[in-house]
Amino acid sequence: MIDAADLGFDGYVELLRQRMGDAGALEPSGIHSFKDLMADVENVPPNWDDDAFDELQAQGHIGVDGRAFGNVAARLSADGRLYLRTIGATS
Repeated sequence: MIDAADLGFDGYVELLRQRMGDAGALEPSGIHSFKDLMADVENVPPNWDDDAFDELQAQGHIGVDGRAFGNVAARLSADGRLYLRTIGATS
């Protein structure tokens, strides 16, 4: 398990973005639940998924999204995938 306090919010967003990229590579048309992608991160403050969504969206890294019943889900945009390739986080 990973403790959210060890990651910090910025680390949480980066790890989430990478995991969204990995999930998108396996299921390109899927919309991926943040809770599912980050299931091994414990002690996540209740607002972090919404705040991470807002940050990724502001950066243009959210392509398709959905928020319902407290669950945030999204797919990376082309800009998000390009970002990951640029930093070498994905092939």
